[in-house]
Amino acid sequence: MDELDTSGFAELRDKNEIIRKYMEHLGQLRSLADRRGQISESEFNNYLIRHYFHNNNIINYIFDKNTSRILLKTVIERKKKIINFIFVLLTLFIVFSYKHEVSTVVLRNIQSFIYPGMRVWRKVAVPIIANYPSLTEYYDESCLLTNPYFQVENLNCDPCADVANVLDLTNVEHVTVNYPYIFKAQKEQVDIGQLQALFEQHRAIFTKDAFKIQSTHVDVRNLDDLFRHLTNNTQQIESHSVWRCNRMAPARLLRTVFPRPARLPATGVSLERYLIVDTAQAPPYRIPDAECANMFVIQGHGSRTFLLRPTQECRHRCRTLSVRLPASYGLIYNWWYWKPISLPEQYAKTPSVSYIGSYC
Repeated sequence: MDELDTSGFAELRDKNEIIRKYMEHLGQLRSLADRRGQISESEFNNYLIRHYFHNNNIINYIFDKNTSRILLKTVIERKKKIINFIFVLLTLFIVFSYKHEVSTVVLRNIQSFIYPGMRVWRKVAVPIIANYPSLTEYYDESCLLTNPYFQVENLNCDPCADVANVLDLTNVEHVTVNYPYIFKAQKEQVDIGQLQALFEQHRAIFTKDAFKIQSTHVDVRNLDDLFRHLTNNTQQIESHSVWRCNRMAPARLLRTVFPRPARLPATGVSLERYLIVDTAQAPPYRIPDAECANMFVIQGHGSRTFLLRPTQECRHRCRTLSVRLPASYGLIYNWWYWKPISLPEQYAKTPSVSYIGSYC
């Protein structure tokens, strides 16, 4: 038994020595071919593989079956790389040759997943933003320059074609219509005094995240200027001011006075919020568009008349509508079909407050 073990060990040692010398000589031959014959390593390996198949009996005398399987696996992997490379080239050729058709197919299939994906992302991101509110600074910036010639290609104008007036659907539940309508949004009004009290109570938050104001009055640039201008009855100049409030901390504070309307979709994503403060006879202005097409306006205090003009794409089929929005009422519309213009009330004497939001 010991003699058999000794002979087996000696045979294995001799075989390993042969393999070691073979690999050593093979490396020397590869270096010599590269130095003198300018044969690359890949070319040399390909020659070696061909030599293996043509002289299978000689190689098998040196290598065992496991080594043969390794070499065969190497050959198969090389073939796979070549096939994958050809497939990538063919795919790129098809994409660039039919890029318009490919983009149309991709957009058609992913369109229905955009808003559900945004809702899921919102639910995932809310706990993170709650712990790190400063992250909202990265998506708070608005577009520097909007495209005044933007139009929706091949827009279907049926949702606005037969609309003759704006209905009050306060007592109608589960509204699924696409045309604009008004409804009772909240029980209490929100005037300038309440906004100023909210600002003074949480001055640090509003000063950090939502302090700037865009106004037609040259001296109104922030919230302090706005409240000082509105409370100064002797030198009050007619003005229109827009307070953009998108960051999480101040948006939550505003929701205490402007709660989310119950009839909005529970899973809707609200991305942009505006608070518009107008003097009694502020100049007319157009309601700003948002990322989401569905818009709502809540009249917190005072009243405004909204002129709903159809968009350029649907002007040939849809008519201009007019609606008076009293305090505590809301207006819902889709800016793909309507571009509202706010007009002052004829006999108004106090400033009006409007809250504008969007949902998808």
